[in-house]
Formats: sequence, C-alpha cells, structure tokens
Amino acid sequence: MKPHKLLLLDYSGTLSLQAVLFGRGDSLQSALEQSGLACLGITPSRLWEKIVNPTWEEGSTTPVGYRQILLRHLLEDAGGEVSSARPGFVPDLERAAEAFVDFYLAASRMEDPWRPLLRKLADQPGLRTVIVTDHYAEATATILRYLADWEIPAVSAKEVFGPEPPAALIVANSADLGVHKDTPCFWQSLKSGLGLHALKDILLIDDFGLNEHSSDAYGDRTRVERRQEETARLLREIFSVEARIFRFFLERGEGLPDYERLMRRVERLVNQFLEGTG
Repeated sequence: MKPHKLLLLDYSGTLSLQAVLFGRGDSLQSALEQSGLACLGITPSRLWEKIVNPTWEEGSTTPVGYRQILLRHLLEDAGGEVSSARPGFVPDLERAAEAFVDFYLAASRMEDPWRPLLRKLADQPGLRTVIVTDHYAEATATILRYLADWEIPAVSAKEVFGPEPPAALIVANSADLGVHKDTPCFWQSLKSGLGLHALKDILLIDDFGLNEHSSDAYGDRTRVERRQEETARLLREIFSVEARIFRFFLERGEGLPDYERLMRRVERLVNQFLEGTG
C-alpha cells in the first residue's frame, strides 16, 4: 500500500531530550574530564566556540564524523609538537576523542515515553514514519541501535531508497544525505527515494533547535524561526501538502515534567493524525 500519510519526527531535542541536556552544566564537563579532553585543554566554551560551531556544516553534511573532527582539532592544536611527541601521543588523542563521542552518543538515548508510540507507528497501513535529523554521521547507527533495543524495526534512509521500502521506521540523517533539513534536496531525496508521491497529510514534530544549549549556534532564535518557516515552505512545495507542524518546545528549566506534558499533547495529536481528524 502506497503511503498517503507522512509523519516526521526530529531527534535531538524531541525524541531525545538527553542529547541536548548533555551539553548543559555538569554533564558536559564530566564527559570532558572522563574522556581526557579536559587534560588537553578542552573546556565547554572552547568545545562550542572552536570545534562544534565552526565545523557543524561539515560534521552534519558529510560522513567524516564527530570523532574525526575532534581528533583533527586536537592534532592541529598540537601543531609541530606531534612529530616530536612522546610515543603513544597520537593514540592518546584518538582515544580521548573516541571516548568523548561515545559519552555523547550514550547520553543521546530516546526518552522512554516515546517507546509505545514508536512501536505503534512502525507498521501502520498507509503511513510512512521518518526520523529526520541534522546530525553527525555516527548518529545513524546509534539511533538504529536504540530502536533495535526497543524491538522496533528501523532502517537508514539511504539503505532503503527504492520501489518498496520495508514496514519500518526510517532514519534520515543529514550526514547521510549530504544536506540539512532546511534545503530542498533533503526532502526531494526522501520523496523520490521512499516513493512519497501521493501524500495527503503530513505531520512534523520538531523543536527546530529551540531546545539546544544556549552556546550552540544551531539554537539561535533567529535561525530557529527561519528554519521552521523554510521547512514548512519546502514541505508544501515538494509534497504539495500543507504540513501540520508541532513545535516541541521545552521551557528553560522545566525539564522532564514539561517533557511529559508535551508527550501527552503529542500522543493526542498523533492519534488525531492517524484517524484523519483534528
């Protein structure tokens, strides 16, 4: 049965609150210390200002990955010291970068309230559910593994582009597709690759970066508003459907209680979407 409904779910800040909380307060500092990056002079402010923000375009639209970006920065910072460094210096940098990214990915689990809803969505007739995320390359395998832990069938978008995608959740990562969600190519590739040519209804649930850490340029309010407007326009133009959009926004400092309230609203909204009401 060809899909006539498309449900789009953002990952960081929506499916995974911990992915953004990792960048706040003691969590980030602890990961820097435990990984060994703190001993190499990486502070939270330096991580955001010198590594994450300047390299985000490359990190989220290429297969290079977060680990390699971190390692490259560490090697560039060491400069001429690398050639004369003690034996094992470079492997130490590699281990530190790998450990930090592992901490980050381990902290990026999906929130448990999503489990029953995602299970329900995996095999709905006429529905295609896609997790759409601007993320590093490593995130695809991580998200698929977390869904497998919940016994929810899922595949990456590029693996199933073809005439008959399986009955499963699709993970569409910007690093795999080479473009961000606010570009036409991202959505056009999903339309053609997943056979989404006869849609009648679209629901997008996304925080658009609003829940990101205040130091993360991705969460800049002006960029958030532009990102939402551009995404709505692109969905309308590419799929010829006016998408329903739910902005999954957590008030600062509210945390999990606010998340649970949002989830109750999401469940009602998704049920209405599936039933064709609302």
